[in-house]
Amino acid sequence: MYFRFTKPLFIIFGIIVLLVTCRKDKPIDTGIPSPTPYELEIPKGFPKPVIPAFNPLTVEGIQLGRMLYYDNILSTNGRSCSSCHNSDKSYSIPIFVLQTGERISVPPHINLAWNSDFNWNGSENVLDHEGIADFGPEFFNSNQDSIYARFSRHALYPDLFLKAFGLRNIAKIPYPELQQKIVYAISQFMRTMISSNSKLDQYKNHKATLTAAEMRGAEIYMSEKGDCFHCHGSVLYSSNAFSNNGLDSILVGPSEGRSLITGKIYDRGKFSVPTLRNIELTAPYMHDGRFATLEEVVEFYNSGVKLSSPNIDPLMTKTNKQFGLGLTHQDKSDLVQFLKTLTDTVFMNNKNFQSPF
Repeated sequence: MYFRFTKPLFIIFGIIVLLVTCRKDKPIDTGIPSPTPYELEIPKGFPKPVIPAFNPLTVEGIQLGRMLYYDNILSTNGRSCSSCHNSDKSYSIPIFVLQTGERISVPPHINLAWNSDFNWNGSENVLDHEGIADFGPEFFNSNQDSIYARFSRHALYPDLFLKAFGLRNIAKIPYPELQQKIVYAISQFMRTMISSNSKLDQYKNHKATLTAAEMRGAEIYMSEKGDCFHCHGSVLYSSNAFSNNGLDSILVGPSEGRSLITGKIYDRGKFSVPTLRNIELTAPYMHDGRFATLEEVVEFYNSGVKLSSPNIDPLMTKTNKQFGLGLTHQDKSDLVQFLKTLTDTVFMNNKNFQSPF
Protein backbone atom coordinates (compact mmCIF):
# COMPACT_ATOMS: atom_id res chain seq x y z
CA MET A 1 0.00 0.00 0.00
CA TYR A 2 1.30 3.47 -0.77
CA PHE A 3 0.13 7.10 -0.61
CA ARG A 4 0.10 9.01 -3.85
CA PHE A 5 0.67 12.79 -3.77
CA THR A 6 -1.56 14.81 -6.02
CA LYS A 7 -0.26 18.16 -7.22
CA PRO A 8 -2.39 20.28 -4.83
CA LEU A 9 -1.43 18.13 -1.85
CA PHE A 10 2.23 18.36 -2.79
CA ILE A 11 2.05 22.14 -2.94
CA ILE A 12 0.33 22.34 0.46
CA PHE A 13 2.88 19.97 1.99
CA GLY A 14 5.74 22.07 0.60
CA ILE A 15 4.28 25.26 2.12
CA ILE A 16 3.98 23.60 5.54
CA VAL A 17 7.59 22.40 5.41
CA LEU A 18 8.73 25.88 4.39
CA LEU A 19 6.84 27.52 7.25
CA VAL A 20 8.23 25.10 9.81
CA THR A 21 11.77 25.58 8.51
CA CYS A 22 11.48 29.36 8.61
CA ARG A 23 10.08 29.25 12.12
CA LYS A 24 13.11 27.25 13.32
CA ASP A 25 15.62 29.64 11.76
CA LYS A 26 14.03 32.83 13.07
CA PRO A 27 14.49 33.42 16.83
CA ILE A 28 11.44 34.26 18.81
CA ASP A 29 11.41 37.86 19.97
CA THR A 30 10.51 37.79 23.68
CA GLY A 31 10.81 41.54 24.08
CA ILE A 32 13.43 41.04 26.81
CA PRO A 33 16.76 42.71 25.99
CA SER A 34 20.03 40.86 26.56
CA PRO A 35 22.34 42.57 29.08
CA THR A 36 25.64 43.94 27.81
CA PRO A 37 28.72 42.02 29.04
CA TYR A 38 31.15 44.12 31.08
CA GLU A 39 34.90 43.50 30.94
CA LEU A 40 36.53 44.16 34.29
CA GLU A 41 39.77 46.10 33.88
CA ILE A 42 42.37 44.23 35.92
CA PRO A 43 45.19 46.44 37.25
CA LYS A 44 48.76 45.63 36.33
CA GLY A 45 50.19 42.97 38.63
CA PHE A 46 46.82 41.91 40.06
CA PRO A 47 45.82 38.25 39.83
CA LYS A 48 42.81 37.30 37.75
CA PRO A 49 39.63 37.55 39.81
CA VAL A 50 37.06 34.78 39.85
CA ILE A 51 33.77 36.03 38.42
CA PRO A 52 31.05 33.40 38.98
CA ALA A 53 29.28 32.10 35.89
CA PHE A 54 25.95 32.40 37.67
CA ASN A 55 26.40 36.17 38.06
CA PRO A 56 28.50 37.55 35.20
CA LEU A 57 29.28 41.25 35.10
CA THR A 58 27.01 43.31 32.84
CA VAL A 59 26.68 47.03 32.23
CA GLU A 60 23.01 46.91 33.22
CA GLY A 61 23.61 44.80 36.34
CA ILE A 62 26.33 47.16 37.58
CA GLN A 63 24.12 50.20 36.96
CA LEU A 64 21.28 48.60 38.91
CA GLY A 65 23.63 47.53 41.70
CA ARG A 66 25.07 51.02 42.08
CA MET A 67 21.60 52.49 42.50
CA LEU A 68 20.56 49.84 45.01
CA TYR A 69 23.80 50.34 46.98
CA TYR A 70 22.84 53.95 47.70
CA ASP A 71 19.05 53.66 47.83
CA ASN A 72 17.19 53.09 51.11
CA ILE A 73 14.35 51.50 49.16
CA LEU A 74 15.32 48.10 50.63
CA SER A 75 14.89 49.12 54.27
CA THR A 76 12.23 50.21 56.73
CA ASN A 77 14.72 52.18 58.83
CA GLY A 78 16.20 54.51 56.22
CA ARG A 79 19.41 52.53 55.82
CA SER A 80 21.17 51.66 52.59
CA CYS A 81 24.42 49.80 51.94
CA SER A 82 26.14 53.17 51.88
CA SER A 83 24.98 53.86 55.44
CA CYS A 84 27.70 51.49 56.66
CA HIS A 85 30.11 52.00 53.77
CA ASN A 86 30.99 55.66 53.33
CA SER A 87 33.21 56.76 50.46
CA ASP A 88 35.44 58.96 52.64
CA LYS A 89 36.21 55.93 54.82
CA SER A 90 37.15 53.69 51.88
CA TYR A 91 33.54 52.49 51.89
CA SER A 92 33.45 51.50 55.54
CA ILE A 93 32.39 53.12 58.81
CA PRO A 94 34.25 53.12 62.14
CA ILE A 95 31.99 50.85 64.22
CA PHE A 96 28.67 49.03 63.87
CA VAL A 97 27.04 47.86 67.09
CA LEU A 98 25.00 44.67 66.80
CA GLN A 99 21.79 44.13 68.75
CA THR A 100 23.81 41.89 71.07
CA GLY A 101 26.03 44.85 71.94
CA GLU A 102 29.01 43.43 70.04
CA ARG A 103 31.11 46.12 68.38
CA ILE A 104 32.29 45.41 64.83
CA SER A 105 34.84 47.37 62.86
CA VAL A 106 33.22 47.47 59.42
CA PRO A 107 35.53 46.12 56.66
CA PRO A 108 35.88 48.37 53.62
CA HIS A 109 34.36 47.56 50.25
CA ILE A 110 37.58 47.51 48.30
CA ASN A 111 38.98 44.94 45.84
CA LEU A 112 36.32 42.43 46.86
CA ALA A 113 36.55 40.75 43.47
CA TRP A 114 39.66 39.04 44.86
CA ASN A 115 38.30 38.07 48.29
CA SER A 116 37.73 34.41 49.02
CA ASP A 117 35.77 35.01 52.22
CA PHE A 118 33.71 37.75 53.83
CA ASN A 119 33.15 39.07 57.35
CA TRP A 120 35.84 38.91 60.02
CA ASN A 121 35.17 35.25 60.83
CA GLY A 122 34.53 34.17 57.23
CA SER A 123 30.88 33.40 57.84
CA GLU A 124 30.24 33.72 54.09
CA ASN A 125 32.54 32.71 51.24
CA VAL A 126 30.45 33.89 48.28
CA LEU A 127 30.07 37.61 47.70
CA ASP A 128 26.86 37.01 45.76
CA HIS A 129 25.24 35.51 48.88
CA GLU A 130 26.76 37.88 51.43
CA GLY A 131 24.09 40.59 51.22
CA ILE A 132 21.10 38.30 51.83
CA ALA A 133 21.53 38.63 55.60
CA ASP A 134 21.22 42.41 55.33
CA PHE A 135 17.48 42.09 54.71
CA GLY A 136 17.08 40.91 58.33
CA PRO A 137 16.22 43.01 61.38
CA GLU A 138 19.88 43.69 62.22
CA PHE A 139 20.44 45.92 59.17
CA PHE A 140 17.62 46.82 56.72
CA ASN A 141 14.74 45.27 58.66
CA SER A 142 13.15 44.84 55.24
CA ASN A 143 9.44 44.41 54.69
CA GLN A 144 8.47 42.16 51.80
CA ASP A 145 5.23 43.95 50.88
CA SER A 146 6.90 47.34 51.11
CA ILE A 147 9.73 46.31 48.77
CA TYR A 148 7.31 44.96 46.17
CA ALA A 149 5.19 48.10 46.35
CA ARG A 150 8.15 50.50 46.17
CA PHE A 151 9.77 48.76 43.22
CA SER A 152 6.51 48.35 41.29
CA ARG A 153 5.61 52.02 41.40
CA HIS A 154 9.16 53.30 40.94
CA ALA A 155 9.90 55.26 37.77
CA LEU A 156 13.18 53.45 36.98
CA TYR A 157 13.55 50.10 38.73
CA PRO A 158 11.07 47.99 36.70
CA ASP A 159 12.96 48.83 33.50
CA LEU A 160 16.38 48.36 35.18
CA PHE A 161 15.45 44.89 36.49
CA LEU A 162 14.12 43.98 33.03
CA LYS A 163 17.36 45.04 31.32
CA ALA A 164 19.68 43.51 33.93
CA PHE A 165 17.93 40.20 34.63
CA GLY A 166 14.99 39.91 32.23
CA LEU A 167 12.47 40.30 35.06
CA ARG A 168 9.35 41.56 33.33
CA ASN A 169 7.11 41.94 36.37
CA ILE A 170 8.81 42.45 39.74
CA ALA A 171 5.56 41.97 41.64
CA LYS A 172 5.24 38.36 40.41
CA ILE A 173 8.74 37.23 41.38
CA PRO A 174 9.01 35.06 44.54
CA TYR A 175 10.52 37.13 47.34
CA PRO A 176 13.65 34.96 47.83
CA GLU A 177 14.37 35.22 44.10
CA LEU A 178 13.92 38.99 44.16
CA GLN A 179 16.28 39.26 47.15
CA GLN A 180 18.88 37.20 45.34
CA LYS A 181 18.67 39.32 42.17
CA ILE A 182 19.08 42.47 44.29
CA VAL A 183 22.20 41.02 45.91
CA TYR A 184 23.52 39.85 42.52
CA ALA A 185 23.28 43.41 41.19
CA ILE A 186 24.95 44.94 44.25
CA SER A 187 27.71 42.30 44.08
CA GLN A 188 28.37 43.15 40.45
CA PHE A 189 28.77 46.81 41.37
CA MET A 190 31.07 46.01 44.31
CA ARG A 191 33.35 43.92 42.08
CA THR A 192 34.09 47.07 40.07
CA MET A 193 35.28 48.94 43.20
CA ILE A 194 38.98 48.48 42.56
CA SER A 195 41.78 50.38 44.28
CA SER A 196 45.18 50.27 42.57
CA ASN A 197 46.44 53.84 42.36
CA SER A 198 47.89 54.71 45.76
CA LYS A 199 51.10 56.66 46.14
CA LEU A 200 52.93 53.36 46.55
CA ASP A 201 51.41 52.05 43.29
CA GLN A 202 52.48 55.24 41.56
CA TYR A 203 55.98 54.85 43.00
CA LYS A 204 56.20 51.30 41.64
CA ASN A 205 55.13 52.62 38.24
CA HIS A 206 57.78 55.39 38.38
CA LYS A 207 55.15 58.13 38.68
CA ALA A 208 55.86 59.23 42.26
CA THR A 209 58.69 59.35 44.78
CA LEU A 210 58.71 58.30 48.41
CA THR A 211 60.11 60.43 51.20
CA ALA A 212 63.09 59.25 53.23
CA ALA A 213 60.75 58.32 56.11
CA GLU A 214 58.46 56.35 53.80
CA MET A 215 61.43 54.49 52.33
CA ARG A 216 62.69 53.58 55.79
CA GLY A 217 59.18 52.42 56.69
CA ALA A 218 59.10 50.26 53.55
CA GLU A 219 62.33 48.56 54.59
CA ILE A 220 60.88 47.81 58.03
CA TYR A 221 57.62 46.55 56.51
CA MET A 222 59.32 44.25 54.00
CA SER A 223 61.98 42.83 56.33
CA GLU A 224 62.04 40.63 59.41
CA LYS A 225 62.43 43.80 61.46
CA GLY A 226 58.76 44.66 61.08
CA ASP A 227 57.66 41.35 59.58
CA CYS A 228 54.48 42.82 58.06
CA PHE A 229 54.98 41.33 54.61
CA HIS A 230 54.17 37.73 55.51
CA CYS A 231 50.48 38.52 55.98
CA HIS A 232 50.28 41.72 53.91
CA GLY A 233 52.84 41.18 51.18
CA SER A 234 50.87 40.67 47.95
CA VAL A 235 49.60 43.39 45.65
CA LEU A 236 46.32 43.11 47.55
CA TYR A 237 48.17 43.71 50.86
CA SER A 238 46.33 40.79 52.38
CA SER A 239 46.93 37.06 52.42
CA ASN A 240 43.17 36.46 52.26
CA ALA A 241 43.71 33.93 55.03
CA PHE A 242 42.70 33.64 58.70
CA SER A 243 45.13 34.25 61.51
CA ASN A 244 45.30 34.56 65.29
CA ASN A 245 47.62 37.53 65.72
CA GLY A 246 47.71 37.35 69.52
CA LEU A 247 45.13 39.97 70.41
CA ASP A 248 43.83 38.12 73.48
CA SER A 249 45.28 35.55 75.86
CA ILE A 250 41.78 34.37 76.84
CA LEU A 251 39.32 33.61 74.05
CA VAL A 252 35.64 33.92 74.90
CA GLY A 253 32.57 34.96 72.94
CA PRO A 254 33.30 36.87 69.72
CA SER A 255 37.07 36.62 70.32
CA GLU A 256 36.79 32.90 69.44
CA GLY A 257 36.75 34.15 65.85
CA ARG A 258 36.56 31.69 63.00
CA SER A 259 36.01 28.69 65.27
CA LEU A 260 32.49 30.02 65.87
CA ILE A 261 31.84 29.23 62.21
CA THR A 262 33.84 26.06 61.66
CA GLY A 263 33.67 24.53 65.14
CA LYS A 264 37.37 23.64 64.77
CA ILE A 265 39.67 24.14 67.75
CA TYR A 266 42.54 25.16 65.48
CA ASP A 267 40.45 28.11 64.26
CA ARG A 268 40.14 29.65 67.71
CA GLY A 269 41.08 33.32 67.74
CA LYS A 270 41.51 33.48 63.98
CA PHE A 271 40.15 36.40 62.00
CA SER A 272 40.31 37.34 58.35
CA VAL A 273 43.51 39.20 57.48
CA PRO A 274 42.32 42.61 56.21
CA THR A 275 43.76 44.51 53.28
CA LEU A 276 46.05 47.38 54.21
CA ARG A 277 45.01 49.38 51.18
CA ASN A 278 43.49 52.66 52.43
CA ILE A 279 44.27 51.57 55.98
CA GLU A 280 44.81 55.22 56.93
CA LEU A 281 41.08 55.82 56.34
CA THR A 282 39.53 52.80 58.04
CA ALA A 283 40.13 53.42 61.77
CA PRO A 284 39.50 51.99 64.30
CA TYR A 285 41.40 48.76 63.80
CA MET A 286 41.05 45.03 64.44
CA HIS A 287 37.71 43.21 64.30
CA ASP A 288 36.36 45.01 67.36
CA GLY A 289 37.94 48.40 66.72
CA ARG A 290 40.05 48.30 69.88
CA PHE A 291 42.84 50.42 68.43
CA ALA A 292 41.98 53.98 67.47
CA THR A 293 45.11 54.85 65.51
CA LEU A 294 47.78 53.29 63.33
CA GLU A 295 50.29 54.23 65.98
CA GLU A 296 48.43 52.01 68.46
CA VAL A 297 48.39 49.14 65.96
CA VAL A 298 52.13 49.39 65.36
CA GLU A 299 52.79 49.50 69.10
CA PHE A 300 50.65 46.41 69.59
CA TYR A 301 52.79 44.43 67.16
CA ASN A 302 55.91 45.98 68.67
CA SER A 303 55.22 45.14 72.31
CA GLY A 304 51.64 44.01 72.96
CA VAL A 305 51.17 40.62 71.27
CA LYS A 306 49.78 38.02 73.69
CA LEU A 307 52.18 35.17 73.01
CA SER A 308 50.14 32.87 75.26
CA SER A 309 47.05 33.21 73.08
CA PRO A 310 45.73 29.74 72.21
CA ASN A 311 46.47 28.77 68.62
CA ILE A 312 48.53 31.89 67.97
CA ASP A 313 50.00 32.15 64.47
CA PRO A 314 53.59 30.82 64.41
CA LEU A 315 54.64 34.03 62.65
CA MET A 316 53.94 35.87 65.89
CA THR A 317 56.16 33.64 68.01
CA LYS A 318 59.35 33.45 65.98
CA THR A 319 62.55 33.51 68.02
CA ASN A 320 63.32 37.13 67.31
CA LYS A 321 59.88 38.16 68.62
CA GLN A 322 60.10 36.73 72.12
CA PHE A 323 60.48 40.22 73.57
CA GLY A 324 58.63 42.13 70.87
CA LEU A 325 59.98 43.73 67.70
CA GLY A 326 62.17 46.23 69.45
CA LEU A 327 61.23 49.10 67.15
CA THR A 328 62.45 52.56 68.09
CA HIS A 329 60.23 55.63 68.14
CA GLN A 330 61.65 56.59 64.74
CA ASP A 331 61.05 53.10 63.35
CA LYS A 332 57.41 53.19 64.39
CA SER A 333 56.90 56.65 62.96
CA ASP A 334 58.49 55.61 59.66
CA LEU A 335 56.33 52.49 59.45
CA VAL A 336 53.16 54.53 59.92
CA GLN A 337 54.30 56.92 57.19
CA PHE A 338 54.80 53.97 54.85
CA LEU A 339 51.34 52.59 55.61
CA LYS A 340 49.86 55.91 54.58
CA THR A 341 51.37 55.52 51.11
CA LEU A 342 48.69 52.87 50.55
CA THR A 343 45.99 55.56 50.56
CA ASP A 344 44.33 55.80 47.15
CA THR A 345 42.69 59.20 46.67
CA VAL A 346 41.89 58.34 43.04
CA PHE A 347 39.73 55.48 44.29
CA MET A 348 38.06 57.74 46.86
CA ASN A 349 37.15 60.32 44.21
CA ASN A 350 36.05 57.92 41.48
CA LYS A 351 32.58 59.14 40.50
CA ASN A 352 31.68 55.67 39.15
CA PHE A 353 31.60 54.40 42.73
CA GLN A 354 29.75 57.35 44.24
CA SER A 355 26.02 57.94 44.57
CA PRO A 356 24.11 58.22 41.28
CA PHE A 357 21.39 60.27 42.97
